[in-house]
Amino acid sequence: MLPTHITVIGAGSAIFGLNTLCALMRSERLRGSHLALVDLNAEALELMARLAARLNQEWDAAMTVTTHTHHVGALDGAEFVILAIEVPPREKLWQMDYEIPLKYGVDQCIGDSLGPGGVFRGLRSIPVLMDLTREMQELCPN
Repeated sequence: MLPTHITVIGAGSAIFGLNTLCALMRSERLRGSHLALVDLNAEALELMARLAARLNQEWDAAMTVTTHTHHVGALDGAEFVILAIEVPPREKLWQMDYEIPLKYGVDQCIGDSLGPGGVFRGLRSIPVLMDLTREMQELCPN
């Protein structure tokens, strides 16, 4: 399989970023690919970059890994884009997504993907995702 260019936006996530990184690095079909990690949080991104370097070595993934605190440089020529973003401030908004419906009698298990909390999250996220997709059409149309 030919190497490919994969961009992960939101790569600094302790859960989604880690799981995504492990899945990509473990894939024999993706061996030798370019992996562009993107996160606004430079500290979280640096931690994930160190982990990527270690996994790359231990699992012999032969990947080229780059890091970016803005997505534009990482999208250029990407063949696959994985989005795992949250509109900040994540913790404060998650709390509001749960507590506001609860105030009106709607008890949600988590409230981040279904029910009123999921609607709130969608309304915050959709404009950001639309901007990203427009940039993807320009920078990585394939």
